[in-house]
Amino acid sequence: MTESKQQVDLQLISNEASALLTPRYEGKHTPEIHLRQLVVHPEPSETDVQDLKGQRIACGWSEERIPTWIEELRSGTRFIWFIHLRTSTGLTESAGMISLCLFDPFDLSLADLLAPPPKTGKRVEIASLFISPQYRRQGIGEAAIRELERTAAGLGAAIVTMNTPALSENVRRYQRMGYQQYKKEKKYPLKDVLACGFPEEYCYAAFLEKHLL
Repeated sequence: MTESKQQVDLQLISNEASALLTPRYEGKHTPEIHLRQLVVHPEPSETDVQDLKGQRIACGWSEERIPTWIEELRSGTRFIWFIHLRTSTGLTESAGMISLCLFDPFDLSLADLLAPPPKTGKRVEIASLFISPQYRRQGIGEAAIRELERTAAGLGAAIVTMNTPALSENVRRYQRMGYQQYKKEKKYPLKDVLACGFPEEYCYAAFLEKHLL
């Protein structure tokens, strides 16, 4: 049976939450990471495109949105980075990815930094976080979010947003990073939630924001 877009999105956002929420081993220090930007001018490399496709499939989401993402990258309304871990022998393979959206025409409360005047604001959205299973429990997802917060501030943003399934453990983890919920909406049909094997609470998304200093 073909999955609906809502089912695919649910699997994606669940994997994103898992990438951040997977508990770290005790005694782990904040990892050193390197964010390598996906460059699309004049064209993205075939290696990067295949890496991006592989990560989207691994997190439970097909690559159908990649062409749209590439157009957003060209327009400057989105940035995508591959996440690499620094080790004593150099950089690892791509351990995951993360994105920064500067304009969401469907919900300006998420990202309006590059919205056309007079709707231009100071909000950007951190999205599409995925950490490969073999690199989880090392704090890489949190380190990547912290790095994008600094990037957002450098771009002139005053507020960073995210959204995640409105489960208490998800929201609490983001709250410990300084995020606060500013709205909660029903985002996914119950039938799609149940078809993915998730509890009914996954129908709702918590929208979170953090004010940058």
